[in-house]
Amino acid sequence: MMDQILDFRLSASEAALWWLGQAGYIIRSAGITVVIDPYLSDSAAKDTPELARRYPVPINPVELSADIYVVTHDHLDHLDPETITLYRSKDKTRFVAPRQAAQKLIALGVPEKQIIVLHAGENWRSGAVEITGVFTIPSGVDVLDTTGYLIKFDNGRSVYHTSDTEFHPLVLAAAPKEPELMLVPINGKWGNPGPEQAALFARAVQPTYVLPNHYDLMELNAENPETFKWFCAQYNLGSRCVIPERMQPFRWDG
Repeated sequence: MMDQILDFRLSASEAALWWLGQAGYIIRSAGITVVIDPYLSDSAAKDTPELARRYPVPINPVELSADIYVVTHDHLDHLDPETITLYRSKDKTRFVAPRQAAQKLIALGVPEKQIIVLHAGENWRSGAVEITGVFTIPSGVDVLDTTGYLIKFDNGRSVYHTSDTEFHPLVLAAAPKEPELMLVPINGKWGNPGPEQAALFARAVQPTYVLPNHYDLMELNAENPETFKWFCAQYNLGSRCVIPERMQPFRWDG
């Protein structure tokens, strides 16, 4: 599966995104593969059975491969110990994370020299990609350094992953304006925006496309994406709203 993604043919100006479920993605552009918050196990269900997966893991962590591995915060469905433990390219991949998540990565065996600690307002560049930390209001006191990330490729493609965050005027003010892709939670639980709030969030950001997440994987944490799509239409975002299919490429070009 990962070999097929890496072999996916893109023009120099194109990008493609594969949704892993929950808030996890693989992004490919400018010859660079970026992975964000892959949750490739059922670890959250061990202490909370109500958070069991509703469908199988789409890709084995052993097959996962990335130039850059982004972690937005230290919750199991974003920084998954089982995924990290099985991930084989720890010494080749650069990891980007806020401080608490970075410490967890080190504890899980990721070499410290491979980790870039990146918080809101900070930038890091590697080759043809630049990553900027974006302010969030986190969903719990255990993850106070939760960080969203704006990923910009030198070919002009850009992706804004909001991470888990409260819908709040400060978050709207700090968010990047007019990214090409916006990836936003719509579950409406544990501090995250619901479908209407997520649509209002997107209206403030004005992305070319907005893709919902955090609604499909766990029964206790589920939401209907069609509700989000309906609210997008009410706020003049109808054609911009894309309901992704897991592991099917969403391909775009500026």
